[in-house]
Amino acid sequence: MRKHRADKIIAIVTIILMLVGLIVVYSIGGRVAQAQNAASGSNFSDTYFLIRHAAVVVASIVALFVAYKIPYDFMDKYAKRLFWIAAGLCLLVTLLGKMNVGLVTCDRGACRSFYVPIISIGFAPVEVLKISILLYVSRLIKTRKESGELETRNFWIPFATIFLVTVVLIGWWQKDFGSTMVISVMMATMAFVGGVNLKQLGLALLALALAAGVLIATQQHRIDRIMGWEGSGNNYHKESSLISLGTGGLLGVGLGNSIQSSGYLPESLTDSIFSIIGEIWGFLGAGLIVLAYVVLLGRIVRVSEYSEDKSKNLFAAGLFAWLVSHVIINIGGMTGLIPMKGITLPFLSYGGTSMLFAAFAVGIVLQISGWTKRKIDNEDSSSWRGQRGTRHAGSSRRS
Repeated sequence: MRKHRADKIIAIVTIILMLVGLIVVYSIGGRVAQAQNAASGSNFSDTYFLIRHAAVVVASIVALFVAYKIPYDFMDKYAKRLFWIAAGLCLLVTLLGKMNVGLVTCDRGACRSFYVPIISIGFAPVEVLKISILLYVSRLIKTRKESGELETRNFWIPFATIFLVTVVLIGWWQKDFGSTMVISVMMATMAFVGGVNLKQLGLALLALALAAGVLIATQQHRIDRIMGWEGSGNNYHKESSLISLGTGGLLGVGLGNSIQSSGYLPESLTDSIFSIIGEIWGFLGAGLIVLAYVVLLGRIVRVSEYSEDKSKNLFAAGLFAWLVSHVIINIGGMTGLIPMKGITLPFLSYGGTSMLFAAFAVGIVLQISGWTKRKIDNEDSSSWRGQRGTRHAGSSRRS
């Protein structure tokens, strides 16, 4: 199969979202700095958050195009090894945190990031784990499908091992319920698209539901979030978010006029940035952001549908699940539709590792988009599941 032009819309929409996030940080970064200085005695300058976020945006754009250039087959070859390296880093950050080592950042008992002192940033290995699982599970399903072992223990033992490692390291030890759910949705989506037996997959989803119930029931703060959402507990964050969205009205209060970012809305630069966008640019601005995600996710689904290589097909499907999980959990929490969960909004939220590795994953899908089949069979357009890549047709429309 000959290489053709990659889907540049994927790169354009991703970069636009990053730039919108940078504008928001520019607009409210000074207010957030002043609020944090007053609350904690810190000494952040008005441009502190803007400069750091601008550096992350530049690094993420570079990461996107680096991933576009690294051959997928090279990354696919070392997928299993990368998974165990990432899992080892997740274990290491937890152990060093328990030992109170200064190179690890801990917050409310959860140790999830290495601290890099030279450049003063955090590095969360769970983001590497997400990409490694995309690569490893894609390869696992492809090879087991080709050998006729997709319904045997030769598939389910490594698949279950990946899930258990995630639950124990990320969900239990790092207390990161959000990332655990995102990875679980990624794996379930790839299994479904890959053609795994539906009865067996149903049992796996039941195990996932039980694991989620245990993780919720054993952590009081998760129970508190559910109670706050339903109105029987502390719902300050939810109310502040809705106030921010309501204040924006249709067209918003404009750049530099946000009130909620001045210490009223928690995590206004990170988890709550969608509510700030609603305050600044109103319902129209927030709606355009949702539309941008719909376009991006739709193009990623399209790449998955028309990729002839099963591993690449599944990687794109897994990335779709990764990003859509973040979008639904974040926006759903900010609008009060589901309980609050601290999780970033892809390419918009202030931060480092999350944006960097999400951009890297998008770069891989951008590369895959240049190797999809160029002819689209109209008969294939009704289903995402199964052997899409094995069919060819007479339509000349490009994918």
